[in-house]
Amino acid sequence: MTINLQARIAIDRRTYNRLSIRFMFALALLLLGLGLPLASAVLSPASAGLAAAPLPTARVRMPTLNSGVTPAQRPTDSVQPAAARATPPVGSELSPQAESTAAPTAIPAPTSTPPLPGPADLAPAAPPEMGPLAGPVPILMYHYIRDVDEATDPLGYNLSITPADFQQQIAWLHEQGYVGVRMDMLARCMRGEIACPLKPIGLTFDDGYEDAFTTALPVLQRYGMVATFYIVSGLVGQPGYMSWEQLAALRDAGMELGAHSVNHYDLTSLDAATAGYEIAQPKADLEARLGIGVTSFCYPTGIYNAAIEEQVRAAGYQSATTTRWDGDYSDMMALPRRRVAGGTPLDGFAAIVGGY
Repeated sequence: MTINLQARIAIDRRTYNRLSIRFMFALALLLLGLGLPLASAVLSPASAGLAAAPLPTARVRMPTLNSGVTPAQRPTDSVQPAAARATPPVGSELSPQAESTAAPTAIPAPTSTPPLPGPADLAPAAPPEMGPLAGPVPILMYHYIRDVDEATDPLGYNLSITPADFQQQIAWLHEQGYVGVRMDMLARCMRGEIACPLKPIGLTFDDGYEDAFTTALPVLQRYGMVATFYIVSGLVGQPGYMSWEQLAALRDAGMELGAHSVNHYDLTSLDAATAGYEIAQPKADLEARLGIGVTSFCYPTGIYNAAIEEQVRAAGYQSATTTRWDGDYSDMMALPRRRVAGGTPLDGFAAIVGGY
């Protein structure tokens, strides 16, 4: 009896050991199946998340503008002036850009451009007749190209031309034989360096609003017009403003990109160093990011004085535009322009183009 009991106990132990081994093996397989995906998720590189990251900002060097030294003479690796690093004036939309470590590279244009507004059923234009300027050239000033409710936003309405009115105005210029001339070329015409179309017109757009790309550009292209877009470099890529890629599309479409300061401050209210930074830096930004030369400047809010004019000239600009409307074109650093206000009828537009 004792022998049978001992034999039974030995058999039960062997059975228990076999079951324990099987249980431990199954448990190990289960843990391995759960652990491998978890380890893969934890240890895998974050390359997938980087795919949607924005393009790095190109390196921006902010020149030190000490008295007696012009921006053109300063090294590109100088330090941003203390005045420019200070808190920007109340009401500013964006502080000066911070420096990053990426090397400046020219930005490519978007892979697609806005569609033309309807079929381009215009006959191919003959090359314009060229010659010396016969008189002052009308330079028009635009801001927004959009629909705005005058009752709810009277200021915005005054600064905005509806897309329908804008196309009608550009079509009228085309029918009258006007030829759009960029401000860099117009400045050379005015100095007698090159011949100019017999009916030239300067089309300028201030601030760099996004509708310049989405709405104005297709119309200009349809009628074979070129224009100058004055860019506030500190607002590029902000909501409602063009991106660097859209500016590259304007560049590739033959449009001129001029400078309109970094932050759109009244330059005459700033100390000399900060004003110099606001004048010189947008030129450096646009040239580095887009691979172009920038020779045209536009005074923010049209305010300037003799000292600001001299800083603009010293920064390497060949012309600058104001908001004055008169017939005095004698100063290339203070050219007058003719504002096209919201709600202007076509006959009023014709009077603006032809009048002083």
